[in-house]
Amino acid sequence: MDTRDRVLSRIFRVAGARDPADENTEREVEEAWRNKSAVRFLERIPVDVDVRGKSVLDVGCGDGSMCLHLARIGAGRVLGVDIQTVWKGEARLDAEPELRERCELRRIDSLDELRGEQFDLVLSQDSFEHYSDPEHFVFELIAPVAPGGLLLVGFGPLWKAPLGGHIDYMTRLPWAHLLFPERVIMAERRRYRPDEDAGRFEEIRGGLNKMTLARFLRIMDRTGLELVALETNRSDHPAFKAFRALATVKPLREYFTSNVYGVWRKPPG
Repeated sequence: MDTRDRVLSRIFRVAGARDPADENTEREVEEAWRNKSAVRFLERIPVDVDVRGKSVLDVGCGDGSMCLHLARIGAGRVLGVDIQTVWKGEARLDAEPELRERCELRRIDSLDELRGEQFDLVLSQDSFEHYSDPEHFVFELIAPVAPGGLLLVGFGPLWKAPLGGHIDYMTRLPWAHLLFPERVIMAERRRYRPDEDAGRFEEIRGGLNKMTLARFLRIMDRTGLELVALETNRSDHPAFKAFRALATVKPLREYFTSNVYGVWRKPPG
């Protein structure tokens, strides 16, 4: 690290950096957050979606929280798939064996492994900013949607939002990922995640594709799906009232749009 980067690293630490010793606490907070995320995701979808009796595919199911929630509220069949291990979700299913008849969690390497299965609803929750090639993967995401079925996508923070770098466990400084060079942030990140040796945001665990609102809208416009509803800055947090106002100013839109939630319909036939 040269002198300039050392100075920037020092500024980064002074400007709101968090103590790496708090990392375990942050992960406990994240676990509690995930337990509530399924309910929040469905609440933020801008139209009422009735899952009762429907077949649902949750792409990127993580720990299975969404899948179990969908089964509890009456989905006819729920399949959760992820490229990561699903053992946490399996443990949760063991705790609620009555859901096993309608809920399955499966580790896969590709959606091609679904072999043409189709679903009334396909969900992408808090994942779109992590897809390594979203322009192409979106069509894999669409393939399992049955004709007339719905695709539900919700995620955030977007890349240019105050916390778009997903490094709020490192610093309280908003837009730090845009203010400091990537190499400096990655060097600092190793103090918090010494088990990872990422040199770019794309290389961190889970990966970040630097998804902006404009890019996301372009991707979805090219799918041929019918837009049912789309809203941004879906949150009850007091700060989002100001975000919604500032996002109406075109030059500020990307910087004050934190999340996006939408529903698209696949044409019948």
